[in-house]
Amino acid sequence: MLLGVLVQLLGFNIVGAITRFYFDSEDPRESRGRRRVEHDRGRCPAWTVIGALLLVFRHELAPIVLARSSGNVSRRRDLDGDAARAPDGSVPAHDAVRLHLPADPAALGLFATISLVKFTFELGLRIYLVGPGGWGVVGFFVPVLLGEALTTLFLTGWVLWRTRLRLSWQALRPMLAYTLPLIPVGVLQFGLHYGDKKLLALFTPADESLHQVGIYGIGYKIGFIVTAAMLGPFVQIFHPWIYGVSDPGEQRRNLARASTYGVVAMTFASLFVVTFAKEALDWLPKNKDFVLAWRVVPYIASGYVLWAVYHLSQIPLYIAKKNGPLVWINLLALCSNVLLNALLVPEYGFVGAGIATLATFAILAALGLYVGARATGTHFEYGRMLRTLAAMAGASALALWADANVPSDGPDGPWANLAVKTVGLVVFAAWLWLGVVTRDERSELGKWIARKLGGTAANGEA
Repeated sequence: MLLGVLVQLLGFNIVGAITRFYFDSEDPRESRGRRRVEHDRGRCPAWTVIGALLLVFRHELAPIVLARSSGNVSRRRDLDGDAARAPDGSVPAHDAVRLHLPADPAALGLFATISLVKFTFELGLRIYLVGPGGWGVVGFFVPVLLGEALTTLFLTGWVLWRTRLRLSWQALRPMLAYTLPLIPVGVLQFGLHYGDKKLLALFTPADESLHQVGIYGIGYKIGFIVTAAMLGPFVQIFHPWIYGVSDPGEQRRNLARASTYGVVAMTFASLFVVTFAKEALDWLPKNKDFVLAWRVVPYIASGYVLWAVYHLSQIPLYIAKKNGPLVWINLLALCSNVLLNALLVPEYGFVGAGIATLATFAILAALGLYVGARATGTHFEYGRMLRTLAAMAGASALALWADANVPSDGPDGPWANLAVKTVGLVVFAAWLWLGVVTRDERSELGKWIARKLGGTAANGEA
């Protein structure tokens, strides 16, 4: 929760303004240098002030963002303080790294390489510090702080070397007006993504709250896997590409078609998650009831497919620089989420929280598509999106039914359960391929794969 709070306090959502305004100038040096660097400078004092305040009040923050129990959860003040302090530096540094995300598509390859090196460094150091190093929870965050800091220093130096430092309040003012609505949007979205766990604890009996939240948290992480792996990279590449299309009609057509492709890809990957979630959970300790999280994974995974729909529906508003409606859309969604949790959690526990998440993101997606289409006249491919969502709903329903009714520990072992779900996976994947993707698109995709394989083979022969 503390990481989520920091992300919104430091204005993570307003990073998108840099990419959007990059294309308002035909002079690459003008966009690349002045707008990015001046925005970076304007945010650095905020990082310093907020980070210092959080460091000073870390002990007071710990009981709010860290769950406590009279059982095996440590009540030590120093441990709580360390856990609350560790992210303070890593999130501002991570925000700075994102500020340097190239709006120029030609530079994305370099950024991808840097990100891969950073991830490998952080993962290796994290394993060492948490394990052999014995640093505990602090060792989980320190590698992130080091990785983000080193990357920030490198990228800042690289950008300044290419562009030099130039400031222009004339350029900064419209960016501030553009990003102003995104600040409350970020706070509301924090509530959407993190508030459900607090609501689950609130509406669950005290002696069961941590148990329910723990199971729900595991299911949430599994259901969120596809979004974490695919949506961020897709949006980072998609935004500069669509902003760079100068013809409005072509831009609208490309936006509608590429949005469909993004949702189809997310859904296809999510089919595997909902189908085999129970098998993945079987590796966790049985005495903690974590395996029960399979009951919530399909709701979370389906909800985040709808979140992808909403996320893509915002782009017309960004293009038109009309971000105001996002405030009331997210406010309505958050109010709906609180109400749904209050109604469902007392009756269905953590499963009710998952259903509330799914319903909330459905509301967001519907409102986002409506408002986004009106902003620029974009005609989203509603038919194909609905067929895609139908495949996700069918796979989720089948997985829930099979895991509840087809034995996975009988005399034949797990094979009957796996067979039923695998057949369903094949059927719904085929539905996406034949019922959503057109014949021409299948042909073009096949040719693209053949070219890639041909190029690989040619390189291997050489």
